[in-house]
Amino acid sequence: MFGINKNIIALSLIFFVTVSSAQNTAKKFADKTLSQVTYTMSHPLHDWEGVNKNVRAVIKKNSETGKIEKVAVSLKIIDFNSGNANRDSHAVEILEGIKYPTVTFVSNSIKKSDQNIIVSGILTFHNVKKQIKFPILKKEKKGKEFYSGKFDIDMTKFNIKRPTLMNIPTDKIIKISFFIVF
Repeated sequence: MFGINKNIIALSLIFFVTVSSAQNTAKKFADKTLSQVTYTMSHPLHDWEGVNKNVRAVIKKNSETGKIEKVAVSLKIIDFNSGNANRDSHAVEILEGIKYPTVTFVSNSIKKSDQNIIVSGILTFHNVKKQIKFPILKKEKKGKEFYSGKFDIDMTKFNIKRPTLMNIPTDKIIKISFFIVF
């Protein structure tokens, strides 16, 4: 009988801690009508960009302090649109978008500096995980939070073969910029 009471007390304590910590956090989801992530690539003959307006992102904030505790973003490769259907289908092919359909980022450190928020976390792209770090600018207006920033990805570090045009490869750097509204 005493063993059962000990289990009930332990379960009650776990439930209380879980509920208490859950009460101190609030989740906000990205506004898909206003948010977007853009990539820019370069080739000696021309530059281009593709835009993803189907941004799935969430921030977890401490309800008492308002401090961001966690950020997570998920994008489908197929949702990027460069305005050229052939280029987009070739990108899905090069990135093995059927086998690895999403790009994700999950933060593991968020620090406020004088003017920016510095975010570090794991970027998973082409089934390769890499630690990255980049600044984010935050603005607030009419009850909405606007986050913007940019960083570069070396596609060769994610085991991606550089696309070619006329047997000339693209630059290995993919420039990422984002504008996410919560």
